Amino acid sequence: MEKSALDRLLDYLAQHNLKDGDALPPERSLAEALGMSRRDLRAALASMEAAGRVWRGVGRGTYLGARPLKFSASLRSLRAGSSPADIAEMRLVLEPAFVELATLKASPDDLAELEKCARRNATAKDDDEWQQWDHRFHLLIAQATRNPAIIALMDVVNGMRMKPNAREKTADQDTRRHFAMQHQDVVKAMLERDGATAAARMRDHLLNVQWRIPSQRERGDDAVR
Repeated sequence: MEKSALDRLLDYLAQHNLKDGDALPPERSLAEALGMSRRDLRAALASMEAAGRVWRGVGRGTYLGARPLKFSASLRSLRAGSSPADIAEMRLVLEPAFVELATLKASPDDLAELEKCARRNATAKDDDEWQQWDHRFHLLIAQATRNPAIIALMDVVNGMRMKPNAREKTADQDTRRHFAMQHQDVVKAMLERDGATAAARMRDHLLNVQWRIPSQRERGDDAVR
């Protein structure tokens, strides 16, 4: 049986004794070394990134392991003291505008990755798997803007959401399914290059996120996403 692109990439890393903190070769060189297309390589790297096994820095390249704090965006100080409600409110202000811009600038490959990510959201079996694909979904939208400042800001927002006392939970399958459908609605509008509708669908989604947070706090549970 032919190995998947991800398995071939993992074999390459093991054969070259690459470890956390090491830089991967440039995408073109790595794809040639692995004998695969750059699209297949990007999909394998995306899977590793979603699992927190690689990180990418704008203008820096791709590295194994989790993103070191020294390479985090300077806005990381915003994380201190931010509650789930604070984060949800900030996202409601920012992300509809991000997705409207991304709709105009996204490449066909960007849209294909977003479709894939939305499908993975829909099949997530637990909160940890949901979080991986949800964070990637929102980061992919930022990356599709081709704006380094927006990408860095979204990276910070995702980091804020991962704080133990601020991490949002998708506690049940019905919640995950509902939000996955909203993600798919966003992607559908993006595929139609309808930025206004994509922004409206993102706003609906984030209002739904925001609406759930206070009620969850009243029960003394973690915030639901």
